[in-house]
Amino acid sequence: MIQPIIDPSGVIHIFKGKNAEPIKLVIGEILTAEIMDIFPSGTIQLKIDNRIINAQPQRELPLNRGDTVMVKVEKPLEDGTIPLRVLTTAESEEIKTSLINFDRELADKLLKLIDSLFLKSSTQSEQTKQSQMALLENTLSLPTEHLSESSKVDLMQKIIDLVFSRNTVTNNLLELLALIEQNNFPEEQISHLKSLIITSTDELGSEKLKEILLNSGVSFEAKMKSLLSEPVRMEQIKHDMKVVLQTIIEEAKAKGSEDIIFKAENLLKQIEGYQVLSKTYQGFFTFLPLFWQEIDGGNMAYKSLKRQGKEYHSVFITLNFKEDTLSFVTTMINKTFFISFSGKPEIVSSIRENESLLRNRFKEKGMILGSINYVNKVDELVRQWNIKEGSISVTV
Repeated sequence: MIQPIIDPSGVIHIFKGKNAEPIKLVIGEILTAEIMDIFPSGTIQLKIDNRIINAQPQRELPLNRGDTVMVKVEKPLEDGTIPLRVLTTAESEEIKTSLINFDRELADKLLKLIDSLFLKSSTQSEQTKQSQMALLENTLSLPTEHLSESSKVDLMQKIIDLVFSRNTVTNNLLELLALIEQNNFPEEQISHLKSLIITSTDELGSEKLKEILLNSGVSFEAKMKSLLSEPVRMEQIKHDMKVVLQTIIEEAKAKGSEDIIFKAENLLKQIEGYQVLSKTYQGFFTFLPLFWQEIDGGNMAYKSLKRQGKEYHSVFITLNFKEDTLSFVTTMINKTFFISFSGKPEIVSSIRENESLLRNRFKEKGMILGSINYVNKVDELVRQWNIKEGSISVTV
């Protein structure tokens, strides 16, 4: 018998076979289980969160292979047995209704929060700031990662439309940079802000891009936490966007520069918006600080997972052009790349015409390009990016 380990928070850790990652069950939680098999001995093989568990029913249950049931994790018995109580049809329907309502209410809260964080207004009262801060703290404490997959896709589509309709973070950064230069701010602050924006193709290299993305402010709190467990160069934190903006705000308050204070605080709000998105989608969301030729910045999201010995890495990118946007998803599965593009017909047509050039660039870099795909709607890209255990959507 597998002896479970129960930690003080009530989480049950079941170590099974050679898998180093335990199966985690929380006392009182309700889970969806798929019936994978029913053996002659009566043992039922369940699939819960893409992990297989064998269960021994205490009474005869009208179950068949392929059925899906909802079970509640009960307190383990003295002999280590973990009871999973199968919910009645009435209980399951009630919970499903509650989950639908929870999804709807939480998605609405998130959309309103993102809307307020990316909203560009000319004035902002102290009361409004406090209200936004309270909403932010409340939302970050909610289990947003448990939103249903369909709700996440729908919500992300709305967020993309919302963010596209607002002034980009890169434009706000450039406006702030112009303001602090005009007002003779310390050269160090000007230099730090400039280092976080790429204004020419000559600056665009993998190391430079990695540096500015990691210093975009989204990971600042994670950096601070890492100080407690491992040495982090203070220089790295010093160049983080949140630190740079806070330093500029303090200087602006000393100078009485209200327009600079407002612009910098608005940028901090937008960074917090990306932090909310990162938590909700269990990935890394941030803005692309690119500003050259026809490109006015953009957004990116990254997530990864391991499944059945394979590594999946997926990046969702939007680029803002002067008159339009281009979105694409690049997914790497065990070092083979798959790309999907979405945009207006004229942009997609231009990419199709230069597809051989893209393939040659991959070949020159020694990288394998498995396929290039074109989709009509951005939500199709969202679904592809939203890789999760057991559901990999790549068109080959």
